[in-house]
Amino acid sequence: MRAEPSPRLLASAILVGFLSPVGAQAADLNLIPAAEVVATNVVLFLLLIYPVNRLLVQPLLAVLDERAARTSGALAQSQQLGADARSARSELEASQNEARARAQAKRSAILGEGEVEERSLLEAARDEAHQNIESVRRSVEGELAEARRALQIDSRALAQEAATRILGRAL
Repeated sequence: MRAEPSPRLLASAILVGFLSPVGAQAADLNLIPAAEVVATNVVLFLLLIYPVNRLLVQPLLAVLDERAARTSGALAQSQQLGADARSARSELEASQNEARARAQAKRSAILGEGEVEERSLLEAARDEAHQNIESVRRSVEGELAEARRALQIDSRALAQEAATRILGRAL
């Protein structure tokens, strides 16, 4: 914000400018003002300083001060909102991390239960397969024993027949 000159300083500068005449004349022009005009202007200026200051300058400065206060208030409010947003974000991140940890724990528990169930299912399947294999083995062994008996019977019959043919007589 640019600093404004005070009214007294401005009045002093104007008064000094009017009261210190410079001997400048150009082509018969008198550039030095008449003392009565200068005195009238100075008196008029001095009479108008107070009302102008009271009616225009002070209200304008008050408006500018209020504007600056609102601006700084809005800036402070925006900084507070930013801090609140950062706080809410950190709380949200903490909540998300906690939820992720709980979800990971549940996932691990479910996976553990799944592994236990998988092992029990595999064990049950192995037992059933073992029972099926034993059943098939017993069935095959029974069939094999029956096949051996049948072969022994057939081999005896074939041996007798072969002996009968070879010897040419019945045994």
